[in-house]
Amino acid sequence: RSFEGLTPYEGYEDVLLERNNGVVVLTLNRPEKLNAFTPGIRVSLKRILDDVEFDDDAKVLVITGEGRAFGAGADLSSADRMSEEYQPSNRHERLQSRFGWVSQMRTMNTPIIAAINGVTAGGGMALAMACDIRVCADTARFVTGYNNIAVVPDVGATWLLTHLVGPSRALKWFWTNESVSSEEAYRTGLVDEVVPLDQLMVRTMEIATRIAEGPSIALELTKRAVYKSLHLDLATHVDMELYLQGFTTDSEDRKEGGIAFREKRKPEYRGR
Repeated sequence: RSFEGLTPYEGYEDVLLERNNGVVVLTLNRPEKLNAFTPGIRVSLKRILDDVEFDDDAKVLVITGEGRAFGAGADLSSADRMSEEYQPSNRHERLQSRFGWVSQMRTMNTPIIAAINGVTAGGGMALAMACDIRVCADTARFVTGYNNIAVVPDVGATWLLTHLVGPSRALKWFWTNESVSSEEAYRTGLVDEVVPLDQLMVRTMEIATRIAEGPSIALELTKRAVYKSLHLDLATHVDMELYLQGFTTDSEDRKEGGIAFREKRKPEYRGR
């Protein structure tokens, strides 16, 4: 599998970036280590999320991995060395949680899609779960992994997995560390689609492009509403939906959508 046009992006470590018609593709790029996390990857993820969130031309973010893994979590072979070598570059970074990007992925408006190409374990599994949509290759498999090294799950894994598959199944997977196939991941709601490996990026980009061509303001506020629904009662949530609706009522996209519907043509949304 090749990613034409992917090049190292200045200021980021161990990742590759590509922009294509409103879709930003982020590839974890440590295939020799199954894309295990480094301090550089964590910092790069945070900076990329910040860039995408405030870039009007970035409509959708796709996250995937190079090689045969999506992400293997912490790099245990060099964890001590990396901790010694990495120092925050400024006060802002020093005050940030190492994994603050996980909650940011859910609170930022930009749609995020995981293209899960292979082995996904530990923090890599949390990264995939933090995405809004997960498209999975049929050869992929998932392992929580934390109890194998006698640590409590981190990177938001207990919250994310519990909300996706339920508490009893989440506990079973955490406690047993059993390998979960792509088929079981789909059956239990961990992923949204399973496709052949050679079709993974094709299908993912189809979804991403369709979203990128949509009315950005409405789509992004829909993401906000969906995640708020996890914490609000129905009456409060209905009021919030009416509040969010006010942002779209007088938008140019709302007017274009109405005109296109009457003219029976595809709307041309501009995100305004």
